[in-house]
Amino acid sequence: MNVYVCEAEKLGILLFESQDEDKLDRSMQPIYVQKEGTEQNNVVNAMMDHVWDGFYSGQKRLQRFPILIQADRGSSYDIKMTGTPAKAMLFTINSQSRTAGSTIRISYPGAESRAVYIDGVLKQPNQWDDATQQYGPIK
Repeated sequence: MNVYVCEAEKLGILLFESQDEDKLDRSMQPIYVQKEGTEQNNVVNAMMDHVWDGFYSGQKRLQRFPILIQADRGSSYDIKMTGTPAKAMLFTINSQSRTAGSTIRISYPGAESRAVYIDGVLKQPNQWDDATQQYGPIK
């Protein structure tokens, strides 16, 4: 066979999407996704429009973005959106490895408060570190 065999065990698809009411109208893309410590930088756009108005497309795009990542524990990815980020977003990592995971950092343009829920349970923020004057390590 003339094939390439990928031996990476923790590949995953990071899938995130807007949960806001205007998820078909507001544009967050293009979105830049960079793996920390590397020069790997992916640029993604929303998928094709989801409405057909007879002769023309409806120009409505669901703000859903699948990204292939190496989801080793301890890995980190930075996400920068060129449009206004959604207030409510859903994130999932799909992988064949049960131990796949990664830290996702999102650059928000405003200083609003954010909350993270996992399976409907509010996660407490990291503790503040007075010595470094920033939040402590992500747990």
